[in-house]
Amino acid sequence: MAGVLYAHEHTSCYNYDKPEKPIIQGFTINKGQGWNFFSEDSKIILITKGQLCLSFGDFSDRIISKGEFLHLPSGYQFTSKAKESTTLLILKLTSLTKLCDCFATENLLLEKDKDADFKHDLTFLTMNEVAWNYTQGLEFYMRDGLKCVFLLNAKIKEFFYILRGYYTKKDLLDFFYLHLTNDISFSDFIHQNHHKAKTAQELADLSHYSLSGFQKRFKRVFGISVYNWMLEQRARNILHEINGSAKSFKEISNEYEFSSPSHFNNFCKTHFRATPGEIRDSGKIETFLIHTEKKERSK
Repeated sequence: MAGVLYAHEHTSCYNYDKPEKPIIQGFTINKGQGWNFFSEDSKIILITKGQLCLSFGDFSDRIISKGEFLHLPSGYQFTSKAKESTTLLILKLTSLTKLCDCFATENLLLEKDKDADFKHDLTFLTMNEVAWNYTQGLEFYMRDGLKCVFLLNAKIKEFFYILRGYYTKKDLLDFFYLHLTNDISFSDFIHQNHHKAKTAQELADLSHYSLSGFQKRFKRVFGISVYNWMLEQRARNILHEINGSAKSFKEISNEYEFSSPSHFNNFCKTHFRATPGEIRDSGKIETFLIHTEKKERSK
C-alpha cells in the first residue's frame, strides 16, 4: 500500500495531532538507550517489540517485555533503559473516569472489598489476541501518519472497550490501582497538577476551591491530609531521583530547594532511614519505606 492519500491535507489540518504533546505516540528505543520523563498525564505503555527495564515511584528495575502493557499514572518521574531494541505505543489518557459508558472506573474498587487478602503490586497485563491486533492496526496508522485527533481519541476509547470486554475486573483493579479513588475526576486533577504547587493553598487555588473545602474533599478522597500527601510525593520523587538518575546529590538537593547538603541528608535519614549514598549503593527503591502518614484508599 502506498500510504495515506493527500498526506499534506492531513498534516496541515488543525485537527492533526500535535507532535509536542501527542495523544498517541509510537517510537523505538535502541538497545542501551534511556527513556526518561515526568508523567504529566496518565499513560498506557504498550510494548510491541523488545524489552524495557523501568523504574517509577516505589518500583525499581521492573522488566516489561513484548506483548505486555503498563498503566503509568500522572505525577511520577519515570526512568527506563532498553535491554534490546524496543518498540512502544504510548496512549495519553485525559480521563480515567469510565471504562465504558456504563462502568465507572472507581467501581473496580468493589473487587478489592471482595478480597480480604488483596495486596497491590505493579501489574503488567499481557496482550491477548484482540489487544495485539489493536496494536498492529494502531502502529500502521502511526507509520502512515494518519493522526487526526478525533481518530486517535476514538482509538483510545476503543482500547478501553477492549479492557472492559476482554480482561477481568481483578486484572483491571491491579492494573489501574495506583490511580483509583472514589472520586476519579478530583484525583485526576490532583495527580496532573500537584507538581505545580508548593503548598496546600496553592493547590486549592488551582482547583478554585476555598482552602477548607479543598482540604475536606482531599481527605475524603485520599485518606490523608494535603500536607502529608504532598510531602509523600516529594519524598517519593526524591527517592526516585537518587536511585534512578545519574544526577549528583548536590544537583538533586538544589532541584528540590534544600537549604544545604546537610538538610538534604537529614531529610533522607528521616524519610528513608538512610543517607543518599546508602540508597544509591543499594540499587533498590523498595528497601526504603517512606515514613510519612500512609495513604489509605477510601471505601
